[in-house]
Amino acid sequence: MHSSTIKKNSIAERIILISNRYGSAKEFLMKCGINNYSLITDLKYGRIKKPGSEVLAQVVLGSGCNGTWLLTGKGDMFGSVSESSNLNFSEKEKIENALTLLLNFDFSESQKGISEAKELEIKVAEALVRLLKKHSKLD
Repeated sequence: MHSSTIKKNSIAERIILISNRYGSAKEFLMKCGINNYSLITDLKYGRIKKPGSEVLAQVVLGSGCNGTWLLTGKGDMFGSVSESSNLNFSEKEKIENALTLLLNFDFSESQKGISEAKELEIKVAEALVRLLKKHSKLD
């Protein structure tokens, strides 16, 4: 291997591929809610070898990419339209992943933890209302 060649893992390569669909890396990261604006550069140069599960979840939720594709490279980058519903696959996957994150999130018993839980509850309720409004317009 040439000394200037940087070996990236396949998940990092797929994150970079998704980010290339945006005007800039910062735009992509903001869309995903990722505050580390050097993430794409760090992935490109191998400074971050294995992005954590939170980053992966944020990429899936923010970009709408297929989580299975992101992790394994199998399937389509963005899924396909489901024939049984007016929601497309990536929207369903966003919802499923968000619910999984919520169910697995460990809120502390502290006042801060309770406050975080309430804020999250409000955000989830707002998202569900938007989803229901969108879905009802499609019928």
